[in-house]
Amino acid sequence: MTSLDLQLQTQRLNLVPFTLEFIDALERRDDAEEQLGAAIPDDWPDEELAGLIGLYADWLRDDPSVVGYGPWVVIARGENIVVASAGFVGKPDADGTIELGFGTHTDYRNRGYASEAARALVDWGLAQPDVERVIAKCDPDNYPSVRVLEKIGMKRRGDADGQLIGRCRLARRRRADAVAAALRRSIPTAPPRGRIA
Repeated sequence: MTSLDLQLQTQRLNLVPFTLEFIDALERRDDAEEQLGAAIPDDWPDEELAGLIGLYADWLRDDPSVVGYGPWVVIARGENIVVASAGFVGKPDADGTIELGFGTHTDYRNRGYASEAARALVDWGLAQPDVERVIAKCDPDNYPSVRVLEKIGMKRRGDADGQLIGRCRLARRRRADAVAAALRRSIPTAPPRGRIA
């Protein structure tokens, strides 16, 4: 799957999943920018994301269907530049849970990009047939991240290892809403399981 096969679009953003082709292109910034059709800040990806990219590349080599369940590039269409990354930490576990993460480039914080991207990814995730819930973890002292989780409708579900845990859980009606939101964004998605009440 290429990144052109799966993209999300919000009011201001394009979200493109990382693929092996894009990861390889990151070594040659001009190639990566050409592939995205957007500028990439000089200091992107940051150290944390760069560390995850290698791990994710290994997952993709082992299982190409992981595309979408890893990091996504977040592009602000108005400026045509990469402003953030967001995504999941792998495919759903046995309980149908996927974990969401996000990070905004320092030059583009406090503009609502993280909330907008996270909401689109939660909708996409909950529209997938094996996903029942999306969780996110963050430092409880990281107020901007806690606020993003609140804005996208996550409910606090406790703490683990010093991290706040938020969760969006899928209900039958919620799956119908997620599928409808995904379709509005022209996202390829599998049909919902079971009947929608």
